[in-house]
Amino acid sequence: MARPKKKAAKKSVAKKKTVAKKKVAKKKPAAAKKKAAAAKKKAAAAKKKAAAAKRKIAAAKKKEAAAKKKAAAMKSAEAKKAMKDQVAAVQADLSAAREELKTAAKREAALMKMSANKEAAIGKFVEKWTKQQLSKMEKSLKPKKRKAKKRKKS
Repeated sequence: MARPKKKAAKKSVAKKKTVAKKKVAKKKPAAAKKKAAAAKKKAAAAKKKAAAAKRKIAAAKKKEAAAKKKAAAMKSAEAKKAMKDQVAAVQADLSAAREELKTAAKREAALMKMSANKEAAIGKFVEKWTKQQLSKMEKSLKPKKRKAKKRKKS
C-alpha cells in the first residue's frame, strides 16, 4: 500500500509583538451598580440558603443516627432483659430441683430407717409368737388335771 506524502509545514514569519494599551476603567452608570449590588445580594442569599440546607441535612442525619442508636440500645436492653429472665427461670428450676433432691434424700433415709425397724419388729414378733405357739403345744401335750367338783350340801 502506498502511503500519502506528508505536507511540509509552512514557516511563518515572526511578527513584532504589539503591546496592548491599558484600558482606562470607565465609571459604571448607577443602574449598573444597582444591578451588580442586587446580584451580589442574591448570590449571598443563595449561599446562605445553601448553607442552611446543608445544616438542615446534617441535623437530619444526626437525628436519624441518634434514632438508630436509641433503637439499637432498646433492642439491646430487651435482649439483655430476656437473657436475665432466662437465667432467672433456670435458677428457679435449679433451686426447685435441689429442694426435690433434699426431699428425696430425706425420704430415702426415712425408708431405710423404717425398713430396719420393720425387720427388728418382725424378728421380735416372730420370736414372741414362736414362744407362744411352743407354749401352747407343750400345754396341750401335758395330761389334763381334773378338779373335783364340790357337791352341794342338802
